[in-house]
Amino acid sequence: MIKKLITYTLLILACITLIILGIRIFETTRVTSPKSSQSAFELAQKLSEKGSPLKVLILGDSIAKGTGDEQGKGFSGYLSEELKQSTSKDIIVKNEGIDGLTSTGLLEHLQSKRLNSEITDADIILISIGGNDLLKSLPSNLLGQEDSFQKQFASYLDNLKQSLKLLRTTNPNSAIILLGLYNPYEILISAENQHLLNELNDQSRQMIESDGNALYIPTYDLMKYNSTRYISKDSLHPSSLGYQAISERISQALKTH
Repeated sequence: MIKKLITYTLLILACITLIILGIRIFETTRVTSPKSSQSAFELAQKLSEKGSPLKVLILGDSIAKGTGDEQGKGFSGYLSEELKQSTSKDIIVKNEGIDGLTSTGLLEHLQSKRLNSEITDADIILISIGGNDLLKSLPSNLLGQEDSFQKQFASYLDNLKQSLKLLRTTNPNSAIILLGLYNPYEILISAENQHLLNELNDQSRQMIESDGNALYIPTYDLMKYNSTRYISKDSLHPSSLGYQAISERISQALKTH
């Protein structure tokens, strides 16, 4: 009788764990909705207006830059093509992606105010950041130093929060789009740290949701389940098809919201 009770208890606990995990994965792969419907309306209105071009500013790391794309287009090319399907306006893209940039580097970049003019003019600001923070934490992860991994992610979230604050101070009205993180090295990441990555994406999503005019675009599911097609030969960056898939998701999210 006691053995049966223990077995049933363990089964119930396992089911609860699976449900919680399922909810967590759903949350980290969900496109957010802007908090303000007015903000979404303003962007839709901007897309439909005639005259002035739509200005897109791309900030962040090598993924923002478009590294890995065999066609050499990256978001500068594919996102422009996707947006052209929703507007007759000219699309002007300013790409400030930097290979190897970390969240600390992005924050310092914004604090320098060098890009204030571009930020002020931008209708859409696309950000890809955090991948290099993840790579930086890999050595400690391989050595089983979980605390170091957690500290790296805490630093990332703080840098992201400060960066978003600076962007909003410079431009309160632009639509900000943050790309979620994916993991090209799942074989090297412990189960505990994989959970931390999911948690990091979830907290990033919540941070974006607190903004009245921002979108969180998940990439984890796209890359995990299409790795042979969507990750380039360098085994790190998106391939041409990967950039296209993410650009399409961004475009669909803008249309929907």
